[in-house]
Parts: sequence; C-alpha cells; structure tokens
Amino acid sequence: MVTLSLLSLGLLSLLGVRGEVAPNFDNCKASFFKMTPVSGLNIALPTPIEPDTQGLVNPAKCLSAYNAASPAYICQRNGNNYYFATLYDHGRRIPLYSAYEMDIEGVPGREGSIVYYEPQLVHPDLPPQQMDKKGSLSEIKKYNQNNECLERSPQYRQNYKLGWSQALDDNFGSYDRGHLNPAGHHKEDASKATMTHTNVAPQDGKMNKGPWNRYETRLKDVLSAGCSKMYVVTGVVPSSTWVDQNKRVNVPSHYWNAYCCTDNNDKPLRSGGALGPNTALSVVTEYNSVTDLETELRRLLNVDNNFNIFNGCYRPT
Repeated sequence: MVTLSLLSLGLLSLLGVRGEVAPNFDNCKASFFKMTPVSGLNIALPTPIEPDTQGLVNPAKCLSAYNAASPAYICQRNGNNYYFATLYDHGRRIPLYSAYEMDIEGVPGREGSIVYYEPQLVHPDLPPQQMDKKGSLSEIKKYNQNNECLERSPQYRQNYKLGWSQALDDNFGSYDRGHLNPAGHHKEDASKATMTHTNVAPQDGKMNKGPWNRYETRLKDVLSAGCSKMYVVTGVVPSSTWVDQNKRVNVPSHYWNAYCCTDNNDKPLRSGGALGPNTALSVVTEYNSVTDLETELRRLLNVDNNFNIFNGCYRPT
C-alpha cells in the first residue's frame, strides 16, 4: 500500500519541486545577493559515524543520514514556499549561517516557539517541509516500517535518528536557542519558517536578549533605511566548546552578521555588519563595510581569501 507521504513526494516531483536538503542552494538562490552563495567557508566537520553497527540489518538504508554530506545545504521551506537558505554543519549540529532577504516594509511577526525540525536530515527520502517533532517522528516511523528498519535496534528508533541528524530541543543546556535568521525580520509565513532548530545555535542568554537583540532591531529599523532590498547573512564562529561532554552540539565563540543594501536596480548602496563574542559580557562591534568584517572573520574562522560573503557588494567610494 502506498503511504500518504510517498504520494505527497510523488506530487512534489511532478511539480518540479525538489527537497530542501540538496547538494547546493539552487532552489533558494534568491536569498543571496546576485543569487551568489557565500564562498570559501569550508569548515564543517564530517557527519558523525555511528560507532556500533554490529548486528544491524540493512544499515546502508536504515542509517542513511549517518553517511550524509557535511555541510548540508538547506533551502528552508515551510509549506510550498522557500524562505531562506541555511548551511548546516552536521558534525557540530549547528547552522554555520543563514541567508535571507529582509522584509524591510513588513510588520515583524513570529508565531509560537522554535518547534520545527528538518526531516530530510534524517533520511533524504522524507518530505521536504519543516515539521514539528511529532510529525518528524511519524515520518521516521513510516520510513522504518517501509524499509524494515526494526526498532528493536536502538540506532533505528525514531528519537535516536532525529537526534543523530540535528540538535533537539533539550540539547541546548543553559544556552538560549539563538536565531541566525530572526523572526522579527519577516512577517507571517516567512517569520514562521524561521522557527526551526536548523536555524538556531547555542547562544548566551544575556547576549541574545541584550546587545544582539538590539543590533537585530537596529538592522531592521535603522540600517535598512533607504534600501530597496536588504540582503542579510548571519553566521557563527564554531569553537572548541560543546554544550555537554558528549560533544553533540557546538557552542559558537562569536555571532556575526553581514548586510548588503541595494537600490531598485539591485546595485549596492552600502554594506556592513557586526560581530560579537558569545558571552554574557558581549560587546557587539559594528562594521561600515562588509570587507572589513570579512578580514576579521577570515582570522577567526581560519579561512583564506576565497571566503566572501556577498561576492561584489561593497561600499561605493
């Protein structure tokens, strides 16, 4: 018997809509300035390898997410629409950055709490839409049944699979779940789409609610003035610190932001950004040019000159 989820996937295929998790950002290039993703950020850790596969039946199919590429390219989708792009580090279980076009004129909104997960990080054959935990576990259960992944093996159980592929709600310890793409920079469904665990990383609560929140508000209310479009990329700098001793979820040392303000012909008017240490005493430093921010980030991220956020957005002289 064909399940409803498989029928849905078939309909999506007929409509020419690919899943969120793919080898590139082709489905959501519009999230980037000049439709060009960030380049040179080759710092993701490999996907963790399941250490105990003894006695497992069909591990290649039943543990398919454990062999997934890292990073994962996610075109963040809620319902039938793509809203922003996220580069997700499988090894650290955090996003390295999220890229989006800000809704400059829209009234900021958000709906509920951070509840969504990315089913295709568990198995690429699962539906492409974000789902809450109940929906995600239900899809994993169907997959297990259809592929004879017997849940008497702990590695095949629904919670285990979901937690292996991405950070869960209870994996953040005392840290806030800090948005990279903030809900307040969008309205309605676009705001709702930001409420996914693949768009958050552990963030010090005082930084999140204090200086970083003030900068996000300033970015929306002040720095976007006079722009026809505002392209934004917000990312993190991974560290050697983890939420717990199991090293499931990495705690970034810094949060950073870059923006590109353009006119109605999509030509750059100005660029800039910000950088702040992920601590209770964080001071957010603002930059008047994205090139100045990139110079500092190359040092912190230990990447070379191939690292470019906007690939052409600069402050005109």
